[in-house]
Amino acid sequence: MVQLRTVHAHNAAIFQSRPIVAVFAGATAGIGEATLRALAAAHGTTGKGLRVYIVGRKREAFQRIVSDCTRLCPAGQFNFILSPDLSLLTNVDKACAEITKAEQENAKGEQARIDILCMSQGDFNLNGYQETKEGIEWRYSLLYHSRMKFVVNLLPLLRGSDFPAHVISVFGAGKEGDLHLDDLSLRGTKVRGLTNVRSHTAYLHTFFMEYLAAQNPGKLSLVHVYPGLVMTPAFKNPGVPIWFKAIWTVITPVTKLLTTSPAEAGERILFLASPLRFPAQGATEQSTATKGGDFEVGVAKGSDGKVGSGAYAVEISGEAVENEKAGYGKYRKEGVGEKLVAYTLKAFEVIRSGKVFTE
Repeated sequence: MVQLRTVHAHNAAIFQSRPIVAVFAGATAGIGEATLRALAAAHGTTGKGLRVYIVGRKREAFQRIVSDCTRLCPAGQFNFILSPDLSLLTNVDKACAEITKAEQENAKGEQARIDILCMSQGDFNLNGYQETKEGIEWRYSLLYHSRMKFVVNLLPLLRGSDFPAHVISVFGAGKEGDLHLDDLSLRGTKVRGLTNVRSHTAYLHTFFMEYLAAQNPGKLSLVHVYPGLVMTPAFKNPGVPIWFKAIWTVITPVTKLLTTSPAEAGERILFLASPLRFPAQGATEQSTATKGGDFEVGVAKGSDGKVGSGAYAVEISGEAVENEKAGYGKYRKEGVGEKLVAYTLKAFEVIRSGKVFTE
């Protein structure tokens, strides 16, 4: 595990040393909010410039959070992008178009870019299967399709970064289980449910992130992280059944001993944007010293087992997940990764054309 004191010192050194442009999807609550606060605090009053675009459903939540972030980082520029439902890829397209236009204007003649894209959009909701009007199960879309659509749409700005750009997706790295290759959209009644959504999301993240890293060597680092249990208000969301809320209230004193606080989770998620620990493909630079004391931060092992490969699946600790039962070796030999990438791009193409995705 990367020690928390190392994370603190490393974040302060990295994010005070250069101007940063960041995009957050899902930062008006939970882990995304905590990570945004960590970035504002790390940049502080001595950073070189911070510009952030925050995509969310509620302007009131944005105003509350930005009030605190502005106190932490008075010179920061925080921009709100209203999007009522990111499970719809057409809404993702609109949000990305708005971000692109705003960044081109805010860059004021300099290189328009995105250095960090952090995505944690989702909804802790135990309601059953429901397709969006675009033809994708809504939780599946929030947790996977919409996130990769953000990356694809914003690639021109991400490639404009010399940080290099870092993409962070917060969900279920290492939580692979079954992979239903004959029903990738999980439409069959026997394969529906949160367990299979989580499993497919983990596999698809791995293979699509590896594809993007290979397509953008030296320009893009992508991290899928499993945060573990973090004590956020998400467990009190309207979609959470009353019985679950009651059980959670009773066991909360015990779970506090086993969970990560939002503040620590935010620091650790921000650390995943480190170009030293998680470099883009082809870069293997290491840190030996930074503010807060001397320490070493080794380059992480990628999801393909190669150090510094540009695509990473990690725990909240900053260490690579280990899931020997996931069958990646077998799937790679069988070309499953290519099939999952093709499936994803086909969904994007069909929905962008105005049709309903039915595969």
